[in-house]
Amino acid sequence: MQSITHKKIFWRHFSENDDATVAALERDFEFHSLDLEDVASPPQQPKTDFYKNYLFAIFHFPDYHKQEERIHVFELDAFLTDECLITVGKGDSGRLKDFFAELEASGETRAECMGQGPGFLLYKLLDALTETSWSVIRRISSQMGDIEEEIYSESTGKGTVWRIALIRRNLIRLQRIVNPQLVVLASLVAADKPYLAHEFSVYFDDVQDTENRLQAITAGNVEVMNTLHNVNESLISQRTNEIIKLLTAISVSLLPMTLLTGFYGMNVSGLPYADHPNSVWLIFAGLFAIICFFIIMFKRKDWV
Repeated sequence: MQSITHKKIFWRHFSENDDATVAALERDFEFHSLDLEDVASPPQQPKTDFYKNYLFAIFHFPDYHKQEERIHVFELDAFLTDECLITVGKGDSGRLKDFFAELEASGETRAECMGQGPGFLLYKLLDALTETSWSVIRRISSQMGDIEEEIYSESTGKGTVWRIALIRRNLIRLQRIVNPQLVVLASLVAADKPYLAHEFSVYFDDVQDTENRLQAITAGNVEVMNTLHNVNESLISQRTNEIIKLLTAISVSLLPMTLLTGFYGMNVSGLPYADHPNSVWLIFAGLFAIICFFIIMFKRKDWV
């Protein structure tokens, strides 16, 4: 547990939602048992619950894991009263650690963020965590650009399909994070409580505007990736058709030879030219002429 105090306002942050955290919240505060149950549970859906004396809210933020090339969800559970902000993290957020360290290191920053009360501190925290989403958007946009160049340069391979699937999965995860968050922020904008005055609505509206832009860009990226996926599938289908056409042309060209070998392979006497010493060369010449005829015909019809 970490704690920062400025005058009568304090922020207490728990980095894990273990039994010790739940026991401390139950001991030191009079929060509803259902809220404590949400804190102790695995990640929940974003929501806000307004009570007479406090607010309980769940927020989600994207956390990109470079090694896995996958977006994970960082959940922040927050209790807001007129005197304090209590947060519980589910996952790891480097930006939250940096923000907490900035408040600890600078009295000026602490006064700026906490001087107007816990509500303004909650806004500053949400704003800092929301801004980290842009790095995730930029990373995905860069990957999409690489995929686009790879597709239109006709240098695609098996890995291209897999990378497209990874990007589409990350975009779906990003949508599942951003879309519910907008509902939560809308409730904060409309809030008018003793612990969250309506005057703070303009600040939360700023965070909501950022989320709206993130949602619009993510939706656009989803459409782009769907288009790139369709283009890649069309190119793969075209290459497959070309291969099948070539194999078919080869099979048809060799069909006369197959027919001839089957005919002369029969154990029957009296076959034409069977006893002629140079007949095999005449037969090969005839087969070569037939194969050339088929190839020329395929070329004229643009089949190969």
